[in-house]
Amino acid sequence: MKIAKLISAKDDHEEITIEDVSIPVSALKKLIKDGYVHLMPYRQSKTFHLWGERCTDCFTEQGLRKMA
Repeated sequence: MKIAKLISAKDDHEEITIEDVSIPVSALKKLIKDGYVHLMPYRQSKTFHLWGERCTDCFTEQGLRKMA
């Protein structure tokens, strides 16, 4: 799923819930600035794979919260 679509019309102080995990919108906006475009949740491990043209990474809920 595209990150920009997930956070469109959302305020920086809001959170979105994906696979029962809350993610700060501000963290996702920072990731977009860093070049990430897509997000894929992994339910069992509660991690998120994010990628763009020149970047790819896997984050936990805690890792995303630290970015906020």
